[in-house]
Amino acid sequence: MTSESHGQLAVVTGATGGLGSQFCRQLAERHYSLLLVDRHEEALTALASQLHRDYGVSAETWCANLADQDAVCELADRLSTLSELTMLVNNAGFGQSKFFVDIDVGNHLDMINLHVHTPVRLSHAVLPGMLARNQGAIINVSSLSAWTPCAGIVQYSATKQFLVTFSEAVSEELRGTRVTIQALCPGFVETSFFAVDSMKAFDKKRVPRFLWVAPEEVVRYSLNHLEQPVAVPGLACRILGRLMRMPVARPFVRRLARNERHPTPGDDCQSG
Repeated sequence: MTSESHGQLAVVTGATGGLGSQFCRQLAERHYSLLLVDRHEEALTALASQLHRDYGVSAETWCANLADQDAVCELADRLSTLSELTMLVNNAGFGQSKFFVDIDVGNHLDMINLHVHTPVRLSHAVLPGMLARNQGAIINVSSLSAWTPCAGIVQYSATKQFLVTFSEAVSEELRGTRVTIQALCPGFVETSFFAVDSMKAFDKKRVPRFLWVAPEEVVRYSLNHLEQPVAVPGLACRILGRLMRMPVARPFVRRLARNERHPTPGDDCQSG
């Protein structure tokens, strides 16, 4: 068990998921107090209790669906008042593995809200205080999929690319300060991400074993390289990421990453 936090507070969204819970544990090891944000109340309570028991840190909970922008506004207002906040991890998100037209438009809008609107609003809420204190870090969990605009993951790639561009641009504005922002771009992480219904069409067997990274390694790399505007954990993934960003390689990347269309009977293809 570690000692109590030294006056630093970290906020983690999507806290009960694979990467989210790992962020919570590694931040607790580094003596951060925690504010855990998720929509699963029972899991939140259990995680907070475990963190306090194992690491001796304060772990508060905030139950909210961050695809709901009213809920995000309420959280943003709260974060803007926290003078000890030094870390924000925008981790909440979900995946899709179907063609754009075969996914209900409401699902697309939820993803845009969760992956784009929420990180923007929360980052905007915490940055003034961080800059005033000249200390802080924001981590936006993106993905290597940011560089694979291909069939079957249209909205996911688009929103993750936004997080990369957003983080890189804000990082330029933070030059000369002790505040950093990072787009964390893991490849294939060994979590329950691929077990949800929206990812059932994804064939994990297509991915070579050397491209899979443990969540512990992903989080450790992120926290140890906060100065990097774009952080890609895993040597093989860093090499692949470089190739994916080369214009000459993009047609091959799109061909390899492409998912075939497997519409489910009864899928709602209307735009409402």
